[in-house]
Amino acid sequence: MKLRTKILAGYGSTLLLVILVCGWGVVNLRRLGKASEAILRENYRSILAAENMIDAIERQDSATLLILLGDKEKGTDQFWANEVVFLQWLGRAKDNITIPGEQQLILSLETRYKTYINAVSELQNHKSTQTPIPVDYYYETVFPLFESVRQNSTELRELNQQTMVSASERTQRLSHQAIWSMTLTGGTAAGLGME
Repeated sequence: MKLRTKILAGYGSTLLLVILVCGWGVVNLRRLGKASEAILRENYRSILAAENMIDAIERQDSATLLILLGDKEKGTDQFWANEVVFLQWLGRAKDNITIPGEQQLILSLETRYKTYINAVSELQNHKSTQTPIPVDYYYETVFPLFESVRQNSTELRELNQQTMVSASERTQRLSHQAIWSMTLTGGTAAGLGME
């Protein structure tokens, strides 16, 4: 074999390995990009929905207290306005079910919220008939329902946050794999180029 052929074969194999390293790097970077995009797309919407549901239910509880304190008009307006907000965000959460356990959590949240609305409606009906409502009704019935709805919303947020953390860790592992594989392949290419 001629010297020129040996040199061309050596450079050719080195060039091939460099092309493989670059190709492998592009593939891994695309995988990382898709993983990061999936983290945001799948979970951020549910976290945002849960946060807004928590805010809305807390405002509804404040409105219920206004009703109990005698400011029925302001309390009622605030309560029903925030019901609309809560239901909008609940709808968005229902449209964005992406992880195991999320659907059951949302169904439970929806059921508890309906029970809460019924309890507050009953409280408002008592106020409209001018019969005295014991504050105990609020503390024994309405407030525990409020807490359960808020707790479910918090669980929805935490479930999605944990999924984001897991996906982030998966992305980190892919990143480390890409770095090591590119380093190994690049080192091999450099070693062969030295020969």
